[in-house]
Order: sequence, then structure tokens, then C-alpha cells
Amino acid sequence: MQNRIHRVEITERAQNLLRRVIEDNGPVLFRQTGDCCDDDSAPVCLSTKQFPIEKADVLLGRLSWHTEFWISAEQFECWKDTHFTVDVARGEAAEDSLEAGHGQRFVLRARQLTEAENAALAAAPPPRTGADRTL
Repeated sequence: MQNRIHRVEITERAQNLLRRVIEDNGPVLFRQTGDCCDDDSAPVCLSTKQFPIEKADVLLGRLSWHTEFWISAEQFECWKDTHFTVDVARGEAAEDSLEAGHGQRFVLRARQLTEAENAALAAAPPPRTGADRTL
């Protein structure tokens, strides 16, 4: 079986924080904030019950414990050739992000996709959007 290419992954340190956040809050999702040119943008961790996904939003990928990572259609156009890794850093998260109060915050590490990764993604079906989402 061939390995599937992913646009987003999560480090073990971030998985540990994510697990604690889920234990405290129930199912969560990530939503990327900021715009395409903003290097300081950070993912926000939100309750799946409290955050509406817009029809044009793009599912960048799924992480541990059925946690989805969503971005806007505009962000996807800017970052479609980028691979993201969800990691953690010391410091406080934004108030609306559920990891606030844990002394750590989720951050994104980015790199360009390789030619092989881009080719594999181009041959795959397009990513799901909020219009495809069923609850």
C-alpha cells in the first residue's frame, strides 16, 4: 500500500497538549488565523460544537483523535504548496484558543512541499470543503 501524502501533521509534543485539551473540552478542531502573508499566524484550537465551518473552508487534514484542521479558501490558494506541522511553544495562547491556561500554545512550522509531494497531491481528489461536511 502506498503512503498517502499529508498537508498537515502533528508532533508528539503537540499531540500530548491536544490530548489534554480534548480531555478538558471534548472534540476540537483547528482553524488557521491570519492571512497568507502573515508569518506570525497561529492555529486556533476550538470546540467543534462552537465553531461553524463555512462552505468555502478547506479541510487541510485530519490529526490525532479525529481532530480536523481547517483553513479559508483564500489561505489554501496561498498555501497549497506548503506542508504544515502543528507543534507547541512555551507561552500563552490567544484567549479564544482552548489550550490557553496550559502554559503552551500551538504553533505551525511550514516547509514547501517537494515536487513528488505536489505531484501526488495533484493526482489525488481535491481536498474536502465545508460544503462537503456532514455532521
